[in-house]
Amino acid sequence: MKKNILLLLFTLLFVTSLYSQQAAIRIGYVDSQVILQQLPEAQKIQKELDNLLQKYQSEYDQMVKTYQSKIEEYQKKEAMLNPQAKEQMQREIAELEQKIFEYRNQKLGPQGEFEQEREKRLKPLRDKIIDAIQDVAQEEKLNFVFDKAGDVILLYADKQFDITFKVLDKLTRGAKSK
Repeated sequence: MKKNILLLLFTLLFVTSLYSQQAAIRIGYVDSQVILQQLPEAQKIQKELDNLLQKYQSEYDQMVKTYQSKIEEYQKKEAMLNPQAKEQMQREIAELEQKIFEYRNQKLGPQGEFEQEREKRLKPLRDKIIDAIQDVAQEEKLNFVFDKAGDVILLYADKQFDITFKVLDKLTRGAKSK
């Protein structure tokens, strides 16, 4: 009988311990799209970026239009042109094509001026948002905060749950023993 009571107490203590550990982990989430849509500072930056993109796109479209008209002109006159004039127009068309290619890469490409400007303007805002998320997470005693917009991204994690170096240790020890 004493063993049963002791076993019951031990089981109860164990279950209570597990329950309290599980209850201690608190998770929250944010929708960064809503934050960016509602935050006046973000709206202002987005409008400025839209204007810049429109400027670059307009310049690019004008270059393409000039290129297309040059090709049409060449096709209309090709039969009447002497070899030197043909060669000259072909060179001009090739130069325009190269300029269009360079412009697109320099201004609109993944490493272009627009992306650099976008990153420069948005980074301080992103940092400000992350700081606010961390502050709220600590005030609310949350262990993890995720972003539900698009791909789920972890925005905040309590350092006590970081197992990076344990995994790294296990991998490096595991690699040595194999």
